[in-house]
Amino acid sequence: MQIDPNISVGDIMKEWPASIAVMLKLRMLCVGCPIARFHTIAEACGHHGIRERDFLRHLEIELAATATISHRLDAPPALEVDGHR
Repeated sequence: MQIDPNISVGDIMKEWPASIAVMLKLRMLCVGCPIARFHTIAEACGHHGIRERDFLRHLEIELAATATISHRLDAPPALEVDGHR
């Protein structure tokens, strides 16, 4: 997944709620900030002294983990055949 660093922090949190965990982990104060909808990822990273590529890498890892969990939750239950799955 390629995330545009010029997207607003507010849009990232709205589109991918898992991004909130990344911001909290990196001690970014964007969660709950009234100007998050105006700041881009690039601006927020610069403000918090975090390298943009590090933030994006953490975000990609978190989103991949969340997608895997979501995919498993949406999967139909295994069928039993003669008492075996």
